Order: sequence, then C-alpha cells, then structure tokens
Amino acid sequence: MDIKIDSRNVGMTPRWKQEIEDRIAALQSTFDNLTHARVTLTKNPHHKHGDHNAEALLVINVPPRHTVTARKEAKSFEEAIRAAFKAATTEIKKFRESSGS
Repeated sequence: MDIKIDSRNVGMTPRWKQEIEDRIAALQSTFDNLTHARVTLTKNPHHKHGDHNAEALLVINVPPRHTVTARKEAKSFEEAIRAAFKAATTEIKKFRESSGS
C-alpha cells in the first residue's frame, strides 16, 4: 500500500506519526486490498469552533474504484486521528457489504 502522511500549520510529532502508521497497519490487516492511504493533519488556529482546531483528513482508495474520505475535527490530534480512522473503517465496511467484496 502506498502511504503518505503530511501535516499543515503544525509539526508532525513521532507519536502522531506512529499512531497513524499503527492504525493504517490495522486497516490493512482487516481490509487486505487497500491501495493508497493519505493522512493530513491540519491545525486551524482561526477555526470557528474555537477549541476544536485539530483536523485529521484520511483518504483511502478501495479497489476497484472507490475512495473513502474521513475528515474529523477535535480538541487534540489524537482524538481527530482516532475519529477519522473509526469513520473510515465504518465506510469501508459499508462499501464492502454493499458491493459484496
């Protein structure tokens, strides 16, 4: 699987990167044919929600031609990462069930 991890307006910490890599590995073990994953962490200092300025965007390609996108905002990046992966997992399961894959 091709994996890309980025951050915007915030430095990527080893802890965040490790959590993302662990969660991607868990997804790969559950859904064996995922082809690409992109995770972008963004800090929004002027965000309208005030304290929810940590955003995790997760984009996963599911064969044959389906893309799952999850964007979650939270108080911390750890919370945003967990929420985005949880949402993406739910969407992949729904897609697999509906397509019979």
